[in-house]
Amino acid sequence: MNSSKSCSTCAYWRPHVVYPFVGLCTAWGKLTMDDDGCERHADLKIDPGSFYWVPELRTRVNGEEARLLVKEGVRVYVAAYVDPDVREEIYGAF
Repeated sequence: MNSSKSCSTCAYWRPHVVYPFVGLCTAWGKLTMDDDGCERHADLKIDPGSFYWVPELRTRVNGEEARLLVKEGVRVYVAAYVDPDVREEIYGAF
């Protein structure tokens, strides 16, 4: 699945909320690594009326904030991927 454009820059990719180097590719419906890539790669277009996930800040921001962050080199995504098994990880931490 390698190509010149990586999953981490694709509009279809949702980084894992805890492990941002792993994510869900919504185009293929499977987990991929951030440096994988494929022919379905699509650049993210920021919509001012939407919200975006910022792994670096571990929060969501609105479209205007996302646009400013992207100009500063911060990666933003349509959403985060929350693994259904993350609950086990949370309880295992105690």
